[in-house]
Amino acid sequence: MKLRTLLVGAIAGLVMTACGGGGTPEDTTKQFAQALADGKCDDAMKMAVDNAKETVQGSIDAGCEAYDTEIKSVDCEVDGDNATCTCEEARGVMGDMTFNYDLKKVDGEWKVSNYQKDMGMDLGEGEGSEE
Repeated sequence: MKLRTLLVGAIAGLVMTACGGGGTPEDTTKQFAQALADGKCDDAMKMAVDNAKETVQGSIDAGCEAYDTEIKSVDCEVDGDNATCTCEEARGVMGDMTFNYDLKKVDGEWKVSNYQKDMGMDLGEGEGSEE
């Protein structure tokens, strides 16, 4: 009987983490990015606060079309109840893209507060630049 209770509790915990924004900032970032890619903006909205809510609403207003992507990596730096994450995606013909995510803990769950494409502008540095 104890094993059954333990299993039920473990499964319930996994379901709550998968549906919410709990877990780690990396998990939340992956779930959020995948929800947008799958055209599930309502799911993304549940993981969003602040500016991210406005951006997701813009996607909803535009039709929230699904697109092909492969999330290659997510790296986060956590500072207390805030985190910054870099997510690298492979988007078919559009190629590799990097997005920057800001997250914060709200009621014990990680939520995306802002996100934007990393424009990768390396001004004055790199090949061919003169110093």
